[in-house]
Amino acid sequence: MTIDWSQYSLEQLRANATTIFRQGGGSRPDVLLIDIDGHKAVLKDQSGADKSFAFLVGPLLNWRECKALKKLKAVACVPDLLAQPSLRSFLMTYHESEQITRLEKFTPEWPVFFEKLRNAIDEIHHAGVAHNDLRNPTNTLVTPEGEPILVDLVACFCQGQAWNLPNQWMFKKFSQVDLSAITKIKSKVAKDLINDTDIVAEDIAGRPGMAIKGLGQSIRRLSRKLFTD
Repeated sequence: MTIDWSQYSLEQLRANATTIFRQGGGSRPDVLLIDIDGHKAVLKDQSGADKSFAFLVGPLLNWRECKALKKLKAVACVPDLLAQPSLRSFLMTYHESEQITRLEKFTPEWPVFFEKLRNAIDEIHHAGVAHNDLRNPTNTLVTPEGEPILVDLVACFCQGQAWNLPNQWMFKKFSQVDLSAITKIKSKVAKDLINDTDIVAEDIAGRPGMAIKGLGQSIRRLSRKLFTD
């Protein structure tokens, strides 16, 4: 039996929260597990952030992530968008999983997993989305079957039209940085698998790419100072 998640208001969804994956505050949204009659989904609610941040920036961040999820609807390694109960929140499919650097219940066969992770990243790039935050290992989850799930697409960069050369260049750079995340994750969970063919962000981004990376880091630091208690 399926469930029509769009029939529930934000208040009703929050009333059925059973687990807090991430407590909102500052520039961080609430991320909650919702369980209604045994049906589970994940609610991401920007209204859980600082009030000023939620009011001014929350709708934009929510729109960006929902846009990416819609583009990636056919990609199995990304949650499906189920509903948008408000301008600052959305509901997505729940996958039983653990963060890749905090595995407790199960451990995948690492060579097989990293091959799957590379394929997953290639898939989202083929669909026209660069994640742009996979170097943060908390955004890569592992299912009991050893499948990668990529989450938190709020910092993503979408590929534009072929004639838009600056966009195409930036998309290529961000895609390369996504691939360099594989090397960074290997360094944390399976160092022995690192080899000469693995990509390192500093090697492929070049000076312009590193400048973009530095700008993004500056914006994140400023956000923390302005909106984090």
